[in-house]
This record gives sequence, structure tokens and C-alpha cells, in this order.
Amino acid sequence: MAEQTELKYDIYQPFGPSILKTTLPQGYVNLLNAESDRILYDDKLSKEHDWSHNLAGNVKKEIAIDQNTIPGFPEFLITMSKVYYKHTINKEPTDGSKVAFRTWVVSQVAGDFNPVHIHDANLSGVAFLKIPPGFDEEYAKEDHHPTAGCLEFLGSMPNHFARHSYIVKPEVGDFYLFPSWLTHQVYPFRCEGERRSLAFNVHFTMDNPVKGVNV
Repeated sequence: MAEQTELKYDIYQPFGPSILKTTLPQGYVNLLNAESDRILYDDKLSKEHDWSHNLAGNVKKEIAIDQNTIPGFPEFLITMSKVYYKHTINKEPTDGSKVAFRTWVVSQVAGDFNPVHIHDANLSGVAFLKIPPGFDEEYAKEDHHPTAGCLEFLGSMPNHFARHSYIVKPEVGDFYLFPSWLTHQVYPFRCEGERRSLAFNVHFTMDNPVKGVNV
């Protein structure tokens, strides 16, 4: 099991909906990368776990991964999802609440990208697991609105009086949680190497759901 650290997180509201950011413990990063390597580097397993037909991305390798193979990781996802839930509606999930996840790994190389899309769930999230060796150098060279390999959240239509874009530069271990209806995209990059991320959807099932609330 990965070593648990003190729970710390930030909540951002760049244009309305809340985006939670925390750090995925390095132990989980290592275990998730090891499990991803086991599947990605085996042609047979890669085909068996292929998840690209369910996703919007123009990405060569996207594989389903079982979060339960990582000891303690499902509990981490549940904890962060409930933190977000409580922050958003200022109420603890009921005792009868159930949380279900669907997790997959996106193995992105030069030229791959994810177009503007949303997810079919309550919450969605991403954790960055690997960054190409030359990524920081490429990013630094983009002196005007750098976006190489970045995740972008999109809000309202562009105008002079409201922010409509929130760009995230990937860093290994950074973990983001957001409402599934929040539009987002991932930009391509040009350098050699792999940009690897864990993506997931969260589904809340509640015995007594709060009516009129959309997290």
C-alpha cells in the first residue's frame, strides 16, 4: 500500500464550477505506472484492455485499468470525491451513498490530443503519471500563450468581463477533480516521449439524493 500523507488540497473557481487540486502520493504514482507498464508493453494485454473506442481522444493508446489492483487507491479516490461533494453542496454524502469509479490510462505521444469534450458521470478527474523528458523545454519555448501538452478547462463564451479558460500544465503527481459536465481538452506536444495520465469518472448513488443539486 502507498504511504498515506496528510490530506491537503486546493479549490479553484476560475469561472464558476469548482476544480479540486491535490497531490497524488508518490507511492500511488509508482504503482499506477507499474500496472500501466505491465499492460501497455504487452501487445496482447493492450488489446484486451483497449478503451479507446469509448473515448473522444485522438490518442493511439488508451487502456482500461482496475483501480482495485492498487492497494489503498480506491479509498483515496473515495475520500477526495467526498471532499469535493461536501465542498460543493456543503453536506456530507448520506450513509446509504455509494461511489463507483471507471478508470483508464491515457498514453499520449507527440501529435496525440483530446478534443473538446465532456464526460458522462457526476465527477471526473485526472492524475498525471509521466511527463516526456523534453516537455518543460518545449513548454518554455512557447512564449505566447503556451499550451503544449496542457489540459484546458473551458467555461463561458469569451468576453471582456469574464474568464473562460483555465489551463493546467501537467506535473507528475498533480491530481484534479471536477464536474463531469465541465468542458475540457488536451493539447498535443511535439517532443519525444510519453505524457501519461490516469483519468476517471465518479458515479454517486444515493438512497436520499439532494434534489436540484448538480455537482
